[in-house]
Amino acid sequence: MILDWQKLLSTSRYETKPKGPVKSRSPFETDYDRAIYSSSFRRLGKKTQVHPMEQNAHIHNRLTHSLEVASVARSFGRRLGQFLEERGELPDHINEYDIAFSLMAASLAHDIGNPPFGHAGEYAIREWLESHSDEFFPPNFDDPGLRADVLIFEGNAQGFRIASRKDLGELAYLHFTYCSLGTMVKYPWTSTAPRAKNQGKYNFFSSEEEIAKVVFGEMGLVKGDEFIRHPMSFLSEAADDICYRVIDIEDAVEMNEISPREARELYFGLLGDQKKEYHDKANLPQLRAEVIGRLIEVFWEVFVTNYDEIMSGTRVDDLKAGLSPQDLACMASVKTANTTKIFTAEKKIRVEIGSYQVMGRILKAFGKATHALSEHQDLKSVPFIAQRCLSLAWSQEYLAANAAQPFSWWVHQTLDFISGMTDDRAIEISNSINGFN
Repeated sequence: MILDWQKLLSTSRYETKPKGPVKSRSPFETDYDRAIYSSSFRRLGKKTQVHPMEQNAHIHNRLTHSLEVASVARSFGRRLGQFLEERGELPDHINEYDIAFSLMAASLAHDIGNPPFGHAGEYAIREWLESHSDEFFPPNFDDPGLRADVLIFEGNAQGFRIASRKDLGELAYLHFTYCSLGTMVKYPWTSTAPRAKNQGKYNFFSSEEEIAKVVFGEMGLVKGDEFIRHPMSFLSEAADDICYRVIDIEDAVEMNEISPREARELYFGLLGDQKKEYHDKANLPQLRAEVIGRLIEVFWEVFVTNYDEIMSGTRVDDLKAGLSPQDLACMASVKTANTTKIFTAEKKIRVEIGSYQVMGRILKAFGKATHALSEHQDLKSVPFIAQRCLSLAWSQEYLAANAAQPFSWWVHQTLDFISGMTDDRAIEISNSINGFN
């Protein structure tokens, strides 16, 4: 089995008839523009990257992180376009900038499904629902796929949902091309797959499984009952790996969690043999730029070296696994510094503990409210407090138009709303439910 770039670079969009060529921009530029202008992307500006509720404008949030990932992805995209052209594998209607825009769009959207408070919010949703499932689900509720969706709630799957569908109303209108969707997907399986439970990672809710079958099927990324990773997804993942590992160090210095000297030593390690070119007077931004440039080189070399394996659809490991032992050791040292000094900061721990209560209050209130709506199928018959909760998320027109939808449909609507909230908005709504505002 050899993957075909004619199919992999598909410009199709789910449930939309193909349009003729537009001279002003390619379909992949459209993906990029849709991400940039979406409200879901803008809200990343007030979502935690590492340091929650941080007022220091120098510290990264999800939005600035995503912009930086897109910048690295652009470099990978142009290299890939040139590489394919040299090999005679680049389709006639595609150029290196098209590939760059697709990778950039996927990178902008890679965190778009993450809930408030970063990964802590993700774990809070899972743990609260696991221990309060009887309060969220109606009696005798039987939908294994939906239960798996919520009990192993995954920001990556939420991101695919937002980027693939065109029926989510005001939440977003990304409706990416198949190529950009495939480029986003690192974990090409559903919430009910054994790997989802074992790893806590997956990219498709049960509600989007059929979409995934169509999208991945057209690109030739289905083998038997399994989906295969899009080759470009290895590069988008590498761009994310490079940025969060390198930039977390710079943020840690700004937060006084590690010293400039410690940061410099970590950067020198990542520079490898190039470090002899630098001295103690080199400032951190200069070192950071050189480190990112070098990591782009070494990750790209792993991609090229393993290209045949990637194109056969058999590679499982990410590109990081193919780095040299020395580079792997340096990446590990950065991870250790993050784990022992950055991720254990007192403020971060306090917010993460509080996020469980915040997310729990919202889930409980909206679980009851949407259950009441789906049971009565008439907004006027829903108890007053439940109506008030529903009005926090949806307009009266939307609620009236969808009152007859089943509870299972409303579950994902609720997760759309909750995951779309910023950190401060989640706290505000939680306080309102709890009677403080």
